[in-house]
Amino acid sequence: MGFQGVVSRAIDARGLLDCAALTSLHHSSSEPVVNNNANDDNCVLMPWVGFGTYRLGKRQSRTATLEALKSGYRQIDTAFIYGGQTTELEVGKALQDALQMGVIQSREDVFITTKQWREYHGYDASMKCLELSLERLGVDYVDMWMMHWPGPCFESRDKRQTVSSEDAATEDDPWLHAKEGMGVNEIASLRADTWRAMEDAYRRGKTRSIAVSNFTIKHLETLKETATLWPPAVNQIESHPYYPQNDLIDYCQKEGIIVQAYAALGGQDGTKAKWKALGGKLFESAPVLEASERLHKTPAQILLRWSLQRNCAIVPKTCDPDRMKENSDIFDFELSEEEMKAIANLSEGVGDGEGRLCWRTEKLRMLDIIP
Repeated sequence: MGFQGVVSRAIDARGLLDCAALTSLHHSSSEPVVNNNANDDNCVLMPWVGFGTYRLGKRQSRTATLEALKSGYRQIDTAFIYGGQTTELEVGKALQDALQMGVIQSREDVFITTKQWREYHGYDASMKCLELSLERLGVDYVDMWMMHWPGPCFESRDKRQTVSSEDAATEDDPWLHAKEGMGVNEIASLRADTWRAMEDAYRRGKTRSIAVSNFTIKHLETLKETATLWPPAVNQIESHPYYPQNDLIDYCQKEGIIVQAYAALGGQDGTKAKWKALGGKLFESAPVLEASERLHKTPAQILLRWSLQRNCAIVPKTCDPDRMKENSDIFDFELSEEEMKAIANLSEGVGDGEGRLCWRTEKLRMLDIIP
């Protein structure tokens, strides 16, 4: 079985690379390097702080991405499905804008992540998905290609709603509208076929690393049984103080999988009622505000730094140029052990899975029900 090795290197305060080798992010500004083959010295550097493009509008996808590049970001995180399949194209335009303006000198200056969508699970379909992504982005390869979701695609757009039926069992079945061939007894095998396509895409130079997103320990263990390249370079997961996913992060770190936290600030999917039930927004929590006051940093910077000190990479998103700089200015201070614990304790009393804020309209959002 091949191995995607992980090492670290130092970066400056904006998250850009320098050449000093480090062994850990903790208490430093290190940067993970991923390598899909133990015998390959051509390591792939991934900035700890990337720029996320989830739920950016069509125009913003281009303008905000360009502004992020101007602000010093050198990782752009996007996905096939973002923006109703429009975001990749706009990100590609922003890259061309940045090249023409001299913001970046070459395509190689930017680490591009995109994600395969569940509609394209399977070997041939996944290869098609990647080719479409490359075409939209206007590049010959991406730096990281992720399997976005471990579950199925659905035939009906009504999958998010309870289906009217006299049969209560059928009515409550979250797999009711799963696409043919993606049923509960088929999805694990289909994921293995998708990963095989990703392995081949890596070997053909279409992607410099391969990764997963939203995978549980169970999904990773199942995938490991058939993988010829292991481990995935990254597992991108929802993680924040209300939903820390401690066991999954521990597992990934033991396996050599870098964890990249999305929604590190709490995300955009939480409702007012949900925030109230959890005790209020993370920005307004006492331990975050206390650390903010002591360190003269914003609550957002405190939360992002909390993730970094847990050895989690992050992909915050904003359209505001000042916020972009603020979100990356998190390498010149450190949370104390007591502050780390106080923020972590925000999850106390939150029921198992109750802190999950993202994918709130997805019937299979509680991922453990996906084999």
